[in-house]
Amino acid sequence: MCLCGTIFAGQATTNLPSFDVASVRAILNPPNYGVRVISLRASFSHGTLTFDGLTFTNLILQAYDLQRSQIIGCPNWCDSEFFDVIGKAEDPNVAPEQVRLMLQALLMERFKLAAHREKRDVPGYALVVSKSGAKLKAAKEGEVTGAALNGYVRTFRKLPVAALVNLLSNSAGQPVIDNTGLKGLFDFAIDLTHPENDPLQTAAVTVTNPDNAFARLSAAVEEQLGLRLEARRIPAENLIIDHAERPSAN
Repeated sequence: MCLCGTIFAGQATTNLPSFDVASVRAILNPPNYGVRVISLRASFSHGTLTFDGLTFTNLILQAYDLQRSQIIGCPNWCDSEFFDVIGKAEDPNVAPEQVRLMLQALLMERFKLAAHREKRDVPGYALVVSKSGAKLKAAKEGEVTGAALNGYVRTFRKLPVAALVNLLSNSAGQPVIDNTGLKGLFDFAIDLTHPENDPLQTAAVTVTNPDNAFARLSAAVEEQLGLRLEARRIPAENLIIDHAERPSAN
């Protein structure tokens, strides 16, 4: 079943809030960024959103709060070219949801992004609480939001379960929905240093059997966080890219 929405990303940017000052800079000779944990919440501080060396695809993911499997039809350069983006809001205390709308307006203006939504039932996963119970800790008041990869350990601070859902979806290459019922912001970590979950082994396996790499990650999530994945057909809302251009110079 497919339910197709109207074109929305190419709408007039005047319908959306915008940054007071913004810049987009293409990186001509990008370094090897390696594996990173990207979060809009962690990248926004004191009214300024800062993204260093993100692909256009990753910018779309942050602007529309999507998973990689939900973006369809982006040109080849979306995943191969990198950009530095800085956006300063007039209100330093603006909510993350408003910042996403500001980033959407920026992508429409600078990248000429136009797209539409399309809903359909597809194979995917639902993240649920295991029988042992969730092991996430509630974030403390005043704690700094952040996500980091240190060796084999992924650490999340003051972030919602959606951050974990996005990680799992990217690993699976399929959509994942949050059916945990866990609300609020949490501190949690995924430690893959155990031999059975060794990322070095996983990286080698990924080329020939990506499902094996995903199985290792999902097993660690169930054991360490008390959350498990159930395979099922789920309603997914894809973002179909109708048009996008490389940004002009500032």
